Amino acid sequence: MDFVMIENRFANTVEDVSKAVGRMVDRKIVLAIASKYVASGELFDSVKYKEVLQEMKTQTSWTSPLRTAVGYSIAANLMEQEDTEQAVKNLLNNVNIMKEVKFRSGNFSFIGAQFLTEEASEKHAHAQAARALFDAIRKHHKFLTSYDDIPYAVLLSSPSDDVELRAETMNRYYKELRTYNFNAGNELQWLSQVLTFLSPQYDNKLVPNVVTIRDGLNNQDVKVKAMHYPLLGFLAILEVNQVQLQQIVDLYHELKGMKLLKWHREFVLFMAIQIAVYNMAQVQQSLSMTITSSIELLIQAQQAAMFAAVSAAAVASSSS
Repeated sequence: MDFVMIENRFANTVEDVSKAVGRMVDRKIVLAIASKYVASGELFDSVKYKEVLQEMKTQTSWTSPLRTAVGYSIAANLMEQEDTEQAVKNLLNNVNIMKEVKFRSGNFSFIGAQFLTEEASEKHAHAQAARALFDAIRKHHKFLTSYDDIPYAVLLSSPSDDVELRAETMNRYYKELRTYNFNAGNELQWLSQVLTFLSPQYDNKLVPNVVTIRDGLNNQDVKVKAMHYPLLGFLAILEVNQVQLQQIVDLYHELKGMKLLKWHREFVLFMAIQIAVYNMAQVQQSLSMTITSSIELLIQAQQAAMFAAVSAAAVASSSS
């Protein structure tokens, strides 16, 4: 990896995103959007981005979640579609379908709406499956399961899925991970959900892989916090080897030294893993772009959950 090139591209992209979103947007959102483009090697199109933001305002009221911090993340995803007006219409249609299956409208339902199938005839069935999975997860963790689980429920479900089996497997992973000193909470639940990405069937190799990756990172001074737990799941799914893990460690330490990330060190590991996943996809023919793009969506779901928390904190602060 060319660390100097990565750092230069990141600095330039952060500047471009900052200009596009304005000064009032939280710095964390700017950094996360920029990291998405640096990881993929794509250029950030500020003109198209502003068009998407404007179209979102045109089609929604001022109370819409698309007018909050989460909207800036969603706008970055919608840029990939050529017809901006139709892209926003499709998203809002997905949101309405989510409402029909009794998902509460809010930041997380808008995030989850991005992950509904593109097949119009299957959207409602997909949403129903997501709702069934959400309810099945809540049976195991009544007080832990909340709105922030909606994106994962949508992304990990399908009409043909055995939701009860998937939820049981998630719970089994959760309990097993607790025995290895993982902290209980939302982040561990997200990790347990990620581990069912390839199959609802229990895989006895995944938890040991997660533990090995966590310990390998911690032993090389990579600070793994609870917010990073789902990232460990991505790496376990990809079955990263020691060489690949070392590349992530090296990139982490390079990025950690950047002035832009001095006060936002929690994003360093997100960036390092995003970049590594894309590099792996280019090198490993066995790693399909479908899996790569899905893992990218999972990372976005995790970051979007963080954005929603930022938005909620901002609202609470302004009302106090």
